[in-house]
Amino acid sequence: MAGKAFGRRATVLRWTLLVVAFILLYSVFLSSEICATGSSEGARLTGDTLSVDLERRYARAEGSVILKYKDIMICCDLLEIDVVSGKLRASGNVEFHDGEDVARGKSLTYDLPSEHGVLQSGNVTVQGDRMEGPMYIVGSEFQADPGRILIEGGSFTTCDLETPHYRVEAEEIEIHVGDRMELWQLSYWEGKRCIFHWPYLVIPLREDNRFDMPQVGYGAHEGWFVKTTYNYYRNPSFRGFLYLDYFSRLGPGLGAKHLYDLGNFGTGFLYVYELINRATNHVDSKLELAHELPIGVYTTCALGFRYSDNLSLTGFPSKRISGTAKVRYNDHRSSADLVVDKTWIRGSSESDETQVALTGRWKAQEGLSLSGNFRFFERQFQHGSWRDDKYFNYRVEAAKDSEIASVRAVAEQYVKPRERREKEEEGEVDPLPYEAIGRAPEIVVEGHPFTLGTLPLRLRWQIGFGRYAERTSLWLDDPILRAGKAHMEISGTEQVYPFGGSLKATLSAGASFDSYTTGDKRYVLQGALGVETRALGNAVVIQGKYDYCGVFGDTPFAFDKRNRKGLLTGRLTLSKGIFSASISSGYDFYPKTYQSITGRVRLSPGKAWAVEASAAYDPGYRRMQDAIGKLEISASERCLVKIGARYDFSREALDRVESQVALQVSDTWGLEWTLVYGGASKSKAPGVLRGDVAATYDMHCRELRLSYSYTQKQVWLEYRIKAFPHDSVKMGIGEEGVLF
Repeated sequence: MAGKAFGRRATVLRWTLLVVAFILLYSVFLSSEICATGSSEGARLTGDTLSVDLERRYARAEGSVILKYKDIMICCDLLEIDVVSGKLRASGNVEFHDGEDVARGKSLTYDLPSEHGVLQSGNVTVQGDRMEGPMYIVGSEFQADPGRILIEGGSFTTCDLETPHYRVEAEEIEIHVGDRMELWQLSYWEGKRCIFHWPYLVIPLREDNRFDMPQVGYGAHEGWFVKTTYNYYRNPSFRGFLYLDYFSRLGPGLGAKHLYDLGNFGTGFLYVYELINRATNHVDSKLELAHELPIGVYTTCALGFRYSDNLSLTGFPSKRISGTAKVRYNDHRSSADLVVDKTWIRGSSESDETQVALTGRWKAQEGLSLSGNFRFFERQFQHGSWRDDKYFNYRVEAAKDSEIASVRAVAEQYVKPRERREKEEEGEVDPLPYEAIGRAPEIVVEGHPFTLGTLPLRLRWQIGFGRYAERTSLWLDDPILRAGKAHMEISGTEQVYPFGGSLKATLSAGASFDSYTTGDKRYVLQGALGVETRALGNAVVIQGKYDYCGVFGDTPFAFDKRNRKGLLTGRLTLSKGIFSASISSGYDFYPKTYQSITGRVRLSPGKAWAVEASAAYDPGYRRMQDAIGKLEISASERCLVKIGARYDFSREALDRVESQVALQVSDTWGLEWTLVYGGASKSKAPGVLRGDVAATYDMHCRELRLSYSYTQKQVWLEYRIKAFPHDSVKMGIGEEGVLF
């Protein structure tokens, strides 16, 4: 940043400069180096010729002059400094260095005590946190004060050519270091052509108040749209955004978001947005207010209000009003969050929602920790076939760790929410075997691993007791099972036993006993034995494993149900040079089921290219399941090709085809291709899931990208300055017409 480069200055104390004068008295014309060592950090002035005027108390250095002090360095052809006032003047190829940032100019006047300087005909090279590459700033005059830079007749660009491809010019640029840039009478130039003028613009330098480029796009509901955001900024306590949008199908939209900081009275924002929806002849409104107030050192309180009002195309009004209150406490040992949310929805479906959530944790120095979360939810529908939803879920846990064992106590009540059941039906999450469960309480003591004498075995023990209540379905007449459970377990952690240089075995085992107050008893024995051997210089690897779980007795609950298992698996791997192959399968002796026989072959000399094929065979049904083929080519940085396909034998069709190509045709042109074809599924018909083609034109410091999306039927043209990879200007064409 220019402010960083020219804003941080070294302050030299007057008595230090006097020491420099006395040293000059003994070194005039006798040495090409002057040192000041009277301060905690020495100042050093060097040059081809050094002289001092004792009457005027001036020091003068000529030829390859370098002045160093603390973090700054001034290089020039001629430098004169008043050793009493600390004022200096440098001329001839002036360079002002501050860390990695450099300011250059014809002449520099600088006041060390006040840190005020003026650089004539200057140019600055700076690096920003959100930039990729440096920014080049040029101005007829730079005036610098602590935390502030004023540039007269300035311009900036990220193009490193002597005649840049683009630049932004302004009559005056004021930089508030680390805060914002203010530009007056600015213009954007592409080469020798001025694209647009703007009277005033604020570019925030902080991430929380970043500058947003205009957005041009297309939506199925909105049609084509143009969204513009204007940042206004007075100071960090008074800033915000003005929104001016236009949607081809809906109409214009206006809004504002004001952010404020009232110091001890808190911070917050007010957001208002109005869309003049000509599709419904209704003004859609949004209003949001949020305020956060610190209460003491560790506590904050936040209040929020949200309101929305719109009209659907079928004429149904919809209003949503919600209020939120949050209290947060946080210190180095404990934290707590209380959230209360109330929502009213009026429209085609009317409902009232109430949510109260409390979470917290606390940890003592002795190793004791407490944690808990509570959530109350109630949704009441005013009419319709929707069913009310109401539950109170909580979980409280206390844990204590010692040198021998750890103790954990849990009290819990969990009722499956409607959102969880819907996700289970869609297959998004694994289904829980119960609808509700309670633990009141569950206490578990688990010992740390230990050894018995010299045996190469590490053991771990666990005992527990709990009282549980469980409901497995939603049927009203389904009983709730209540019972207690005592649990004891001892197990050996997995150990590796080498036998020579090419053979090793792994072993783990355990046993547990559960007793229920219903009279049920259950014994569980489990163990796993694995063997691995290598031959021919690790070219051949054979692996086998038997995983056993024996269940004797039964449990009355669904949450802790265990299934018997006697799974024997094997894997053979061959690898030599560019070739590698493997085959694996397994058989479970209890359900008498086979695992798929899976084979894989891969050829790859390195990163240049790779070919891979795999297939799966179901021995139970004696049929092929699927086959997958992959090809990767990366001959150089200019060419990357990936092709893959999966064939489903049950459907006798290609289930998925993927291809990706990135080709640098020349130094300026690049092509990209992505195609994904998917077969039929529960929710989608077979067809192209993704089809994108893009051509990129590299214009040195800028980039043009033309892309086509087959699935969305849209063409996009994107202009991007490389130094700002997250900001771009886009416009496109959809199947219903021009988007911009």
